[in-house]
Amino acid sequence: MIKIVSILVSAVFLTTWNITTVSAEDVAGGPLTEPLDQNQVTLTWRNLANEQVMFPLVMANMPVKIGQERQLFVDNYLVAQEDNITRQVHHPVRSADNPVLAPPKVNFNHIVLQDVQQFDKPPRFRMWYASYDDWQTLPTGQIIRFATSYAISNDGVHWERPQLNLYNVEGLAGPNNVVVPYGMMQGIFYDPEEPDPEKRFKALVCVERKNPVVREGYYVHTSPDGIHWKGNLSQTVIASLVGPYSIPQNGIGDTTRFWWDPLRRKYIGDVKFVIYGKQRARGVMESDDLIHWTRPTPTFLAREDNAEIYGHRGFAYQGMYIGMRWIFLPEYSKRHSSYVELDCSRDGHIWTRVGADQPFMDFNLRHDTWDASIMRPVSMLEVDDEIWIYYFAAPTELETDNPEYSEDAPIEWSVGLAKLPRDRFVSLNASDAGQLTTRPINFRDQRLHVNAAVANGGELRVELISDKGDTISGYSESDCVPIVDDKIDIPVEWNSKTNLAGLENSYIRFRFHLKNAKLFSFWID
Repeated sequence: MIKIVSILVSAVFLTTWNITTVSAEDVAGGPLTEPLDQNQVTLTWRNLANEQVMFPLVMANMPVKIGQERQLFVDNYLVAQEDNITRQVHHPVRSADNPVLAPPKVNFNHIVLQDVQQFDKPPRFRMWYASYDDWQTLPTGQIIRFATSYAISNDGVHWERPQLNLYNVEGLAGPNNVVVPYGMMQGIFYDPEEPDPEKRFKALVCVERKNPVVREGYYVHTSPDGIHWKGNLSQTVIASLVGPYSIPQNGIGDTTRFWWDPLRRKYIGDVKFVIYGKQRARGVMESDDLIHWTRPTPTFLAREDNAEIYGHRGFAYQGMYIGMRWIFLPEYSKRHSSYVELDCSRDGHIWTRVGADQPFMDFNLRHDTWDASIMRPVSMLEVDDEIWIYYFAAPTELETDNPEYSEDAPIEWSVGLAKLPRDRFVSLNASDAGQLTTRPINFRDQRLHVNAAVANGGELRVELISDKGDTISGYSESDCVPIVDDKIDIPVEWNSKTNLAGLENSYIRFRFHLKNAKLFSFWID
């Protein structure tokens, strides 16, 4: 036994010695970075938002588990089969009270919206915005750009600029509501669970300064109330992007937006990049503390060469994410005209276009409104049974040169509000007879609801299919009580069944039969 062990030990040592003995040729290796053809970046980045590219596997027979969240049809996640069905993007209705907040008609005064948030206690709606677009000198002698101001509202429509008198910005007209005398708050967060009451509000502020010249970048600021802010300008958290515009990038662009993801409990950076050919594009990164960030990954680049993605903002909604892209058309006007398209994500990492080519917020071709040629949504709130979208906009020469454009209308960046009924971002439609069948769905509750709009003479019925492909007794198309309404919450019933009792925790396909109808969402509670 001793002899055998000795031989084995010797073999191990000999083997180890042979492995660690290397020659000069063996250490040559290769580069740390794989070669990149910059000319291929555009095509690659562009296709990352194509649902067919990012999800190449047929999932029709693979089950999916859902909770009580309302299930939207913004993508094909739940779709197993369809016949004679189309997808339509719907437009929010812009408020008759627009603009809900406009600046004085004084040079360098504007309202570039940073965020609107909703609170349980008054003031129920609070807004932060960049109010001054010029350089100024702080008492310290620092030359710095912009200023951030604050507004409040109890109904989200009628806004007040409170007289705070915290800072004096020469040239800024109206009430002194400045809360930070520089920068643009590109991400504002309220954390009621923060143990330090002085830091319940946090922000990432984009700062440009000189004398001495300091590179533009993003800095963390904190506040007890969203009004009194403190920030450390000695160390940038993330540097801003400067040319040349190639891969890799040396910073992030000025329309980067930061938001809190309540689903994954992460801070999200919705990043602006400018890539080869000076094309504006987007990416995403995340953080647990606003200091340490993951490496950004690409998300969006415009589908056409004559367009760019000027900005993007994502929003957690019903267990998934809805996004809004600002589609910039350089040739449309002299002032960065952009309309809005929708996108979505199921995990916060992969984002895909929704109803490509269908605008969510479109140009007004009459050019007689202040938001006809530029609209940039920043905030989306659920208010009762509606979705409220706050955006900032400004007229271009197409409007100001138009004799029909009112002299009383804004001439600079202002804030607008647009609304739509809950869930009604996108519908699946059938003009005549159409049907859609879901993947096998596992659920734990009993009451099926739909959000639908049925035209005169039309109807919507729901049939239930077992995991064996058979219609479940009592839940056939003919058993279903026809839905003929236009409502955001319609309980589905069958002649002898009012709910899904006994079907919980099994795998059921829902087959929606539509005739002159639009289906926006369904859910089970």
